[in-house]
Amino acid sequence: MATHPTADRTALPVANAPKPATDRVASRPPAAPADADSEQYKHLRKASPADVLLPRTKEWAAGLPPEVQPQALMRRYARIANLIAAAWGDAKAFHGYMESLLTDKRGNRRGFPLDVKQDLLTLQRYYGTHRENSTPWAFVTKRGG
Repeated sequence: MATHPTADRTALPVANAPKPATDRVASRPPAAPADADSEQYKHLRKASPADVLLPRTKEWAAGLPPEVQPQALMRRYARIANLIAAAWGDAKAFHGYMESLLTDKRGNRRGFPLDVKQDLLTLQRYYGTHRENSTPWAFVTKRGG
């Protein structure tokens, strides 16, 4: 009996053939051991805020009156100074961030050193009296008032 020249008697039947890769469920990479080198997984973490003063923060501080410039804050907590400078143009963002810095909602914070806290309070006071009054609507009186 003649066989077809391409017939392969050792081939597996179709029902037993391995499934294509597209049908397989992707497996997760193995979990990192608890004592794994943190550098190995550093690329998986979110970027951390800059711990150095950014050029725009220096420009922002230079534009403030000398008695308001937060020297201790910029020297000791550059990351926070950068965030305050970024929020400076948005009253809602500024007040929200300042409140989060000055209010302990978790009950376990140590607080800022006195010179840094003074800088934060000075910025907050200055913002409330000078920055918010610099909008075109600051001097428009309300109806009936």
